[in-house]
Amino acid sequence: MVKSDDIDRAGELVDLGRLLTRWLFHWDDIWSDSEQRHLAASETQNWLSRVSEIADTQPESLSA
Repeated sequence: MVKSDDIDRAGELVDLGRLLTRWLFHWDDIWSDSEQRHLAASETQNWLSRVSEIADTQPESLSA
């Protein structure tokens, strides 16, 4: 059985994918505005920490 923590972590990674996609389509605007660029850098640091935490957790083994 899949634990709810695994589902929550998967959801967080989906959110990260959505954020990166938004950045991809608006990167010129982000890069040209120093405030937006700073916010993106800050968000990147937060996500880096969270993804590192997720990577350090052991996934639950699936059994029938």
